[in-house]
Amino acid sequence: MNKIGAVLCICVLLLSGCGGKDNEFVVEGTINNLGGRPIYAVYGLENGIVVDTLRPQNGFITFKNSASAVIPIQFYYFDKTPLTKIYVQNGDRIELSGDGQDPFGLRVKGSSLNKDLFKFNQENKELLQSWSAERNISASGMRTRRYEQLSKELQGVVAKYVGEHKDSPVSAILLDDYVLGRASDAFCDSLIGLLDDRVLSAPPAAALEMYRQFETIQKSDTVLPYLSLTTVADTTELLNPREAQATLLCFWAAETPGTQRYSGFLREITERYDSLVQVVEISLDRDSAVWKERIEADSAVWARRWAKGGYLYPGVKELHIQSIPYLLVADSLGRIVARGLSPDSSRVYIERLVTP
Repeated sequence: MNKIGAVLCICVLLLSGCGGKDNEFVVEGTINNLGGRPIYAVYGLENGIVVDTLRPQNGFITFKNSASAVIPIQFYYFDKTPLTKIYVQNGDRIELSGDGQDPFGLRVKGSSLNKDLFKFNQENKELLQSWSAERNISASGMRTRRYEQLSKELQGVVAKYVGEHKDSPVSAILLDDYVLGRASDAFCDSLIGLLDDRVLSAPPAAALEMYRQFETIQKSDTVLPYLSLTTVADTTELLNPREAQATLLCFWAAETPGTQRYSGFLREITERYDSLVQVVEISLDRDSAVWKERIEADSAVWARRWAKGGYLYPGVKELHIQSIPYLLVADSLGRIVARGLSPDSSRVYIERLVTP
């Protein structure tokens, strides 16, 4: 009986230990090359903000707490500049490892969400390192021109990722980290609209959901402005979205190098959907002669128009186009459903409009 009792006691202890793990999360790991200085783990719980000061012993760190829902934990260096970020909830045991001076090269175990997030970091490490350095420089004053350039490049990478991972919470995290509050509202709206509803309803997308609710309250439907455009034959035509199930507009300028790089995408959509999608390329050149000289040398099969006045044309000004080439997708009622996105992301909206 004594042996049976001992076995039962051990079982009870084991079960109690397992239950305890379900009520907490644990973060540990070895982060080297921190120069003997502490790092900070900052996260929010129901009772307020927690700041854990972690003093690595031969690089090893460990801490635990309790969070019933997924929460972000932001790590900072001793000088309060960002180090890395992970997401945890009760039941998680997260293990970090790597070089503390290579934050975007760190490795993680114990969570598929964090693995996917760190995979993005590793695949885009060079860009993220440059962007992070410029962000830290800009934090004390005006944003540098280099920071603005890198932000735009990074937002393009994020847009591509979101278009390919619409059902991933990592997409929501990347939008919050690198796009929301940095890019235009139109760009943010279009990317958020790509995400599955279940992603938006999950904790990692809390910031996006708050933004979306605010936008819904503040904005009414955005529709295409009046666009009376000049044809190659010097006649005038009014853009009519009712002529197709979807309208794809591409704004560019022959006088601006590199802005015709979406031609392959326009050809693909034209050949694939024919009359279901109205594809129109709109030149913002100041001089129609420059535009005509360029387009006469190719064999485009989509409509080509010129907006007289370029950026100053009233309809173009209403669209607040910040850079070209610029894609815009509208439905048959003229409601704009996507703007400023990459070809891959724009394709998703087109497919939604033409698929029964």
